[in-house]
Amino acid sequence: MAFASVSMGQYVPIRSFVHSLDPRAKLFSLAGIVAALFPSDEPVSLSCYALAFWGAVRLSRLSLGMVLKSCRPVLFLALFTFAFNAGALLWGTAAETPVRALGAGAVAASRLLLLVFFAVLLPLTTAPLELADGLESLLSPFGRFGFPAHECAMMTGVALRFIPLLMDETDRIVKAQLSRGAELDQGGAVRRMLAFFPVLIPLFVIIFRRADELALAMEARGYQGGKGRTRRRPLVWKKRDTGATIFVVFMIAVFSVFTRLFRSFAGL
Repeated sequence: MAFASVSMGQYVPIRSFVHSLDPRAKLFSLAGIVAALFPSDEPVSLSCYALAFWGAVRLSRLSLGMVLKSCRPVLFLALFTFAFNAGALLWGTAAETPVRALGAGAVAASRLLLLVFFAVLLPLTTAPLELADGLESLLSPFGRFGFPAHECAMMTGVALRFIPLLMDETDRIVKAQLSRGAELDQGGAVRRMLAFFPVLIPLFVIIFRRADELALAMEARGYQGGKGRTRRRPLVWKKRDTGATIFVVFMIAVFSVFTRLFRSFAGL
């Protein structure tokens, strides 16, 4: 039960093509992939995006096993999605066969996992500060309508920075409870959930304490929001960012056309 080994959302500082891209290009590409992948319900389309994810991992020079390992917390949700969709079709519609119901559940679970894989790849290859700056730059046009772009980006950056820290705190609390004789990994599912209350209560206390300390530290340093603030490293859009964005848009279009052609040929 080593929570510290989970690196979901933790930045990996290495030199690669994906790491060197502007965060705005990566955010725009992720938004396009999610928008195209979310309504996808064809195994061929999902296979194409799985291949694209493998290519992105290779370009980022990250280990595929490490990326998949960082998504272990979402595995239970994927299993629940598979069981829910398969069960709803199998028992809700008498015309559905078990094979088609299981296939629909597998497609729904695979789509969810691919969405999480692409989403996790963004913080793994982008520093939290750069990601916050890129998000603020993309949301800044909405500032004229009263949207708090800087505050939204700052909360995102703080949340990403706190994920590894909270994992370490959770691992420390679990080890402390186990040393006191707590049986956290024994019994059924209900018993395990009830046994985790001694872990959740001190974890929430630590979360609120650290949030209060962070607020006091920002107030002591005269933080007044994003008005008049400057960046030590301003974002610079380069030709490779334009090329990567165009390539992602082209890839999404090709996948869409290929899926339509495959569907038309399969219907013949």
